[in-house]
Amino acid sequence: MIGDLSISEIRQSHDPLRDSEALYHSLVDQLPMCLLRKNLDGRFIFANPQFLKFAGKSSDEVIGQTDFDLFPEELARKYQADDQTVIATGDVLDTVESHQVPGSGGQLRYVQILKTPVFDTGHNVVGTQVLFWDVTEKQVAEAALKESTALKRAIFDSALDCIFLADQDGVILDVNRSTERVFGFKRDELIGCNMDVTLLPPTARSRPRRNRENYGADSEGGSMLGKRAEIPAQHKDGRVFDVEMAMQPIPYEGRTVFAIFLHDITERKRADEEIAQKNKDLETLLYVTSHDLREPLRAIRSFTQLLADRAGDKLNDVEQGYLTRVVDGADRLNKLLEDVLMMSRAQQASEGTQEVDARIIARDVIRQFDVRIAESQGSVEIIGDLPEFRVDPRWLRQSLFNLVGNALKFHSDGEPPQVEIAAYEPDSDSVAGLVVRDRGPGIAAEHQERVFQLFQRAVGRKVEGTGAGLAIVRQISNRYGGEAWYEPRSGGGSEFTITFQK
Repeated sequence: MIGDLSISEIRQSHDPLRDSEALYHSLVDQLPMCLLRKNLDGRFIFANPQFLKFAGKSSDEVIGQTDFDLFPEELARKYQADDQTVIATGDVLDTVESHQVPGSGGQLRYVQILKTPVFDTGHNVVGTQVLFWDVTEKQVAEAALKESTALKRAIFDSALDCIFLADQDGVILDVNRSTERVFGFKRDELIGCNMDVTLLPPTARSRPRRNRENYGADSEGGSMLGKRAEIPAQHKDGRVFDVEMAMQPIPYEGRTVFAIFLHDITERKRADEEIAQKNKDLETLLYVTSHDLREPLRAIRSFTQLLADRAGDKLNDVEQGYLTRVVDGADRLNKLLEDVLMMSRAQQASEGTQEVDARIIARDVIRQFDVRIAESQGSVEIIGDLPEFRVDPRWLRQSLFNLVGNALKFHSDGEPPQVEIAAYEPDSDSVAGLVVRDRGPGIAAEHQERVFQLFQRAVGRKVEGTGAGLAIVRQISNRYGGEAWYEPRSGGGSEFTITFQK
C-alpha cells in the first residue's frame, strides 16, 4: 500500500495516460509533416519520423539538442527568438519561411510553420511545439500567378484603346486606364455601373445589349471576333463622340463576361470629312479644268489652224513650223487635261458596280481599234474564256482600251503588232484578272515600275501619248481591290496584268 492507494490502483490510474500518449504518438508519427517539441530551455524533447527524415538524423542525435546543434547560427537565433515570443505571449505563430538548400546552388525552399505553446495541467507554459511542412510548389505557383496577373494588368492598362469587362447585364467589372482617359471617369466610379447607361447615349444603348443577349452563355450567336460597329459614346461631361466597338464573350468562373473594346474614331471621322470636302473641291477644280480651261484652248487651236490655212502660202518654212508647234502643243495640252480628268474619275471608280462579262467588253474594245489594226496589218485576239467581274463596265472598258492601245502603238519596227487578251489565273480565289500580251520591244527593267506613274514614260515625246494611260489602269484596279503590273513575255514582248477583287 502507498498511502491509501494499492499498487494495482496506481497502475490502473496510469493506463489512461499511457493510452493517451500512445494515441498521440500514433497520430504524430503518421503525419506527413515535421513535428517537434522543445522544453523551456529550448532543448528538443520529441521529434516525429518526418522530421528525423528531413534532418537526416536519428532520434538519439536530436533529443536533448538545441537549434544551434542542428541549424546554422543565424537560423538558430531566429528560431529561439520565435520560441521566446510564443512562450511569453501564449499566441500561435503562423508564418511562411524561406531558406536556401545547402549545396543546391542557391535553391530556395519554403515551409509553412505553426509554432504553439505547450501547457501543463495547470495551464502553465512548459515548452513549444513546432509543426512545419514544405510549401515550395505552392509559393512558386502563387508567385508565378501574381507575376502573370501583374503582367496582364500592365498590358491591360497600357493598351491605347478602351478596354473594359462587363457581365451579361452590362455591369462593369473592370476598366483600363485608356477608358478613364477617354471617358473622364475614375476606375472606381465605373466599376459596378451599367455600361449602357454610363458610357452610351440613349440612342446607342440597344446595340451592346443585343450583342450580350445574342452571344451569351446560353445563346447560339457564335464568335464575335472580327465584328465591329460604329456607335456614339458619351463622355462624363455629356459630350457625345464616335467610337468603333468590338465585343467578345469570355467564360469566367462558370459564367459569361464580355470584353468590350472601344476605339475613339473622332479624329478619323474628322479626317474623313476633310478628305470628302477636299475631294469635292477637287471635283469642282477638275470641272473647271475640263470645261472652262479647255474652251479657250480649243479657241487657240482653231484660230491657229485657221491662220495656217489662210496665210500658210505667205509664211516661210520656219514661220509655218511655229504655227504647227502651236497646234501640236494645244492638242497635247488638251489630251493632258483629258487624262487628268480621267485619272480623277478613276479614283472614284468604286460606284455603280455590276456583273460584267469581260469577253463582251473585250470585243467592244477591239472594234474601236478596227482602223488602227487594219492600217498596221496587226491582230488582236481573245484567247480562251474570260472571267466575269463585279465592276463598273466603263472602267473595265477603259483599262482594256489603254492596254490594247499601248500594245498596238509599241511594236517592233517592220513587224505588225500581235496582241492577245486572256484570263489571268491567280493562286487565290479572291481575285480575277486579265492579261494583255504583245510581241513588241518590251520595257527596260529600270522603267517597268515607273511607267505606272502619272505622266511618266519609257519613250520620248515623238511617240503619241501623255504617259497617263498605265497610271489610270492601275488606279482603276486599285479602286476595285486589285492590282496592275508588268512582266516580260517569254519569247519577247510584254505582259500587262490587271486584277479585280471578286
